[in-house]
Amino acid sequence: MYYLGIDLHKDESHVAVLDDDAEVVEEIRVANANLDDVAEEYAGAKAALEATSNYYKVYDTLDEHLDVVVADPSQTKAIGYAEVKNDRLDAKLLAQLRRAGMIAESYVPSDKLRERRVLVRSRKRLVEKRTDFKNEIHSLLDQHGMPCFAV
Repeated sequence: MYYLGIDLHKDESHVAVLDDDAEVVEEIRVANANLDDVAEEYAGAKAALEATSNYYKVYDTLDEHLDVVVADPSQTKAIGYAEVKNDRLDAKLLAQLRRAGMIAESYVPSDKLRERRVLVRSRKRLVEKRTDFKNEIHSLLDQHGMPCFAV
């Protein structure tokens, strides 16, 4: 069994692969677009990646081939408190925690729920913009001594 720790960034990631004896089999830096190649190579392995703003697409790609979990960064304190931090060590630590079964998992919503969240967030932003425009208009009318009739 292999264990993958993936330190995810915007365009590329660092991947550490451990075997059953916790020995490092491979450490690679790979473009996120090519993570599916790594997933296919280690199909059936257990993997962990940290939740970031762009993890959904990567999670979906990896989940087709790997038993992947998303580590809750607020609960994975070992990475945050490490004296020496770099991508290689973070990936290796994620793999070690996955191997030990010590990953505090983050909830991964379904595709349908993700789509609904996007719609709700978009609507919220539009309503806030509408309110801002109304407030600006009211302010301009007040500055020019014109009465404002709320609609």
